Amino acid sequence: METDMNALQPHLINNTQTNPYNLPRLKHLPIREQPAFRVAKDSDACSLAELLAVIIGGSNQIEYAEQLLAEFGTIQKIAQAHLNEIAKIPGISQLTALRLKASLALGRKLLQPEDERPSINSPSDAAKILLPILAHREQEYMVIMPLDTRNRVLDVVEVYHGSLNSSMIRIGELFKPALQRNAAAIVAAHNHPSGDPSPSSEDINVTRAIVQAGKLLDISVLDHLVIGLSRWVSLKEKGLGF
Repeated sequence: METDMNALQPHLINNTQTNPYNLPRLKHLPIREQPAFRVAKDSDACSLAELLAVIIGGSNQIEYAEQLLAEFGTIQKIAQAHLNEIAKIPGISQLTALRLKASLALGRKLLQPEDERPSINSPSDAAKILLPILAHREQEYMVIMPLDTRNRVLDVVEVYHGSLNSSMIRIGELFKPALQRNAAAIVAAHNHPSGDPSPSSEDINVTRAIVQAGKLLDISVLDHLVIGLSRWVSLKEKGLGF
């Protein structure tokens, strides 16, 4: 799904839209009850809707924040949604959706140590990072985790979206993030939306192709994880494709 970059220009929102939640508009709230004031005073005490409202901005920010939560349900679902899906919410422009995605990405980066990148010394180390990223997705995604010479994580990059099929995946494209970052090794991972991480025959075929390509490029493929709802499987541990 491609993002319409022309739509990233700010545009006016019709403030005469109906208010299905019967929420007070910003101008009708006392200053001390407005989201921006509350966040400035004590952001930890604010509701999720108030935090989202400050990012969204505008006179209808409270209404739009509530609509966003009603549509997606949780902040995790908002973080996983595509930019265009968020921008479908009435009152949420592409520019606002972009601000939301950027804010949530910053929040995820705060969870990582400031001065030390995590190291991958076992499949469980990789799973701790990849499970929150892939476990709850409703479609199949593949990511590559490039590592440096000390097996420290350089990034986690989405490289494929769709059913895993060795005849459709361009293996060379999977290594592009690793080559761009001068990685010494990678961990590959993809999710099973069914929640069952049992590897399929195609998973094994793709793994075999990735391992062979890694040898040609002098990039070690440490593992390929299949992520389920709350479980995962290491194809390296199972000896599948390696």
